[in-house]
Amino acid sequence: MHGLSDKSKAFYVILLIALHLAIVLPLAYWLNIWADEASTLYTTQHGILNAIQHAATDEKQAPLYFWIMSLWRTISGSIFFARLFSVICSVAAIKLFSGLAQRFFESRAALLATAFFALHPFLIWASLEIRVYAAVILLSILIIRFFVSEFYDQKEKHRHAQRGVFLLLAITALYTNYYLGFLLAGLFAALLITRKWRDARDYGFVMVVAGLAFIPQLLAVRSQIATNTSGFQDERSVIEGLRLLWHHFLTFVLPAGIFPYGDGSPILVLRLWIVRVAIVVLVIFAVRYRPSLTTLTSALAAIVFVVFAGLFAAYFLLGPDFVEIRHTSVLFVPLILFIASFFVDLFRRNTGQANGLGRFTIPAAGLLVLLSFSFSLVALYPNMVKRGDWERVGEFIEQNESPGQPIIVFTTFDVLALPYYYHGGNQILPDEKVFAFEPEAAFGSENSLKLQTEFVISKIPTDSESIWLVVNEKCLTTEACVPLENFVQANYTIEKEQEFYLEKVFFLRKKHQ
Repeated sequence: MHGLSDKSKAFYVILLIALHLAIVLPLAYWLNIWADEASTLYTTQHGILNAIQHAATDEKQAPLYFWIMSLWRTISGSIFFARLFSVICSVAAIKLFSGLAQRFFESRAALLATAFFALHPFLIWASLEIRVYAAVILLSILIIRFFVSEFYDQKEKHRHAQRGVFLLLAITALYTNYYLGFLLAGLFAALLITRKWRDARDYGFVMVVAGLAFIPQLLAVRSQIATNTSGFQDERSVIEGLRLLWHHFLTFVLPAGIFPYGDGSPILVLRLWIVRVAIVVLVIFAVRYRPSLTTLTSALAAIVFVVFAGLFAAYFLLGPDFVEIRHTSVLFVPLILFIASFFVDLFRRNTGQANGLGRFTIPAAGLLVLLSFSFSLVALYPNMVKRGDWERVGEFIEQNESPGQPIIVFTTFDVLALPYYYHGGNQILPDEKVFAFEPEAAFGSENSLKLQTEFVISKIPTDSESIWLVVNEKCLTTEACVPLENFVQANYTIEKEQEFYLEKVFFLRKKHQ
């Protein structure tokens, strides 16, 4: 690589890792958990044997991450230590991404791509989740790295030496996150589009072996799909599916918050038009400089296209709830590599020097990305809390409660988070069927949570004169909780209420007829 010495490259990578850690470690210690993280803690709290028995059925997804986490947590059961696993995955991902970028691009371009990756708000968010997403990103990089060595790079001196490692990675990926199968399919497409027919044949044989190794999990996959699609299914459309994936693409390319609420925000509108104009301009220049586009860019484009297609298929099979931004972590690495390769191809002459366009646009793009990342990081955790704000919810109830006032949490899935912060003496309900309910009608409609509402109401002790009721944002922004609201209005008087971040607490006293 030209332009930077090996020592300089190592220094900049260490600096980027240090910056990433400087952001995530304080937040990993400070932030409360939210319901999804509480679910991981619940699934992994009783050791590896319990996780093996229940992870796939409770979480309804690939089980390997939960098995690993159950072992990890035997060292320490703290929330910070549980998050540390994701932090380590992200740090390893930054180091490996740097090596992969340096393999593909000249040193300065590789450094810019690594900086974009290391400081991206999505990677920072993944580092702070007690969920599988940081591990998916790390596995994506490892898979691409060994794929290049074993199947793609004709100049590799030791090709085929680590094919068994790649096979093991492929199997690990399938048992960790099913969507990583889209990446494996994309790699096959990359070989086809670059006409590496013999390598494609060899790769296909390896995938057959990986598929055979995955057979024991297929029955569980079938059961999970049946469970995840057993509830009410919203209508799907090509337009809505593409719109959903387009929003994820925007977030990866130029984030304006990882979880932006609403489409009318000036920041979101500005981001949308910046990306639209940029795409039009880049397409024009791509046509003009088409001979400059390398086979690497074509290969990466094929990978990104296949992953997009897989996610689009998942939208139709499982619904939009299973193609949210967090589920598309499998797209994060190949998309960044494709964008970097595309820009490198467009902004260099045959001599390898940046052309006039690049000298003006790269600094401007860098400033835009810096502003985008800064805004997204500030907006990522409003008031320095995660959704639910369960620590302050627990403190509020403890400071205002009396004995004999049970705490009712709605929806049932949220009940997993409160026990980590509430240390009072009242019972938290419901205490069963946490994972049992699926949507029953259109999202947010009055009947969408009907059976769950009836179940939660049935768990309220009839002899309690007063209760605490904790509800999430579905009750604050949709009609989903109307049946619960009607029950409360008919039977209780609201004596106290307090709003938190996407959560609200009520103190209710029973009416006497």
